[in-house]
Amino acid sequence: MLTGFQLISLVVIFAATIAGGYYPLTHRDRITTHGGLPLAEAFTCGVFLALALTMMLPPSLDILQNAYPGMDFPLGAAIAAAAFLTLLAMEHQIDHLRNASGASPDVGYPPLIPVSMTVLIAIPSFFLGTALGISDTDAAVLIFIAIMLHKSSAAFALTLQMVRSTMTKGQSWVTFLLFACATPLGIIVGQAVHDWVGSSTMVTVKGVVLGLAAGTFLFIATLHDLKHAPMITRCTNRKGFVLMLAGFVLTLFVRILMGEAHAEG
Repeated sequence: MLTGFQLISLVVIFAATIAGGYYPLTHRDRITTHGGLPLAEAFTCGVFLALALTMMLPPSLDILQNAYPGMDFPLGAAIAAAAFLTLLAMEHQIDHLRNASGASPDVGYPPLIPVSMTVLIAIPSFFLGTALGISDTDAAVLIFIAIMLHKSSAAFALTLQMVRSTMTKGQSWVTFLLFACATPLGIIVGQAVHDWVGSSTMVTVKGVVLGLAAGTFLFIATLHDLKHAPMITRCTNRKGFVLMLAGFVLTLFVRILMGEAHAEG
């Protein structure tokens, strides 16, 4: 049974996610024909870069090192690199198929990339919800704040990719709504089944998922869309660079909150 705080968190997080993705999904023509929202993309680059390097990768390294103390190998970093290279290989393959077909880059790319990124980002979002669901109230409040500070940005960035692909309006909304449900579902599952699974197993799974998320976020911030990578095309002017730094600093603050939450939880 969800507590009052968990129920409120579930509703507010879902609403914040919808708010973050609403504009791109309802202004598809402006996004696809007017160059998108470059300053907003620059900001989300900073968010994703900090998520990868300060929030996701370090805990993954620590968790897996503690889970396997005899292993003298940075397993979390290897998992992050595997996710990064897998997405890069997929991007190269899609670019090759596009060139072979003679399609213009402006037409849109296949939905495989935005769908794959949505899945990989939804999984750690689910486990953040699970962490909130199994934590005591003090730690849960900090986790809730941390989720709120980046959830809308993540939703915004994902829906930008959806509307630039060949996904239909209906497909984009369905995919986005499934992503929006990831954290609320995690809260429900965390509260309902945390006693069913051994704590050591949950810790290991969390370490693996954080490593996958780190590689995913790093890829989105740097190499996604290859020749048109946002970190290169959107952050070359002063405003774009400053907004990228703002996203990075904001997420560093989130990392501080998450660190305190883990310590108290």
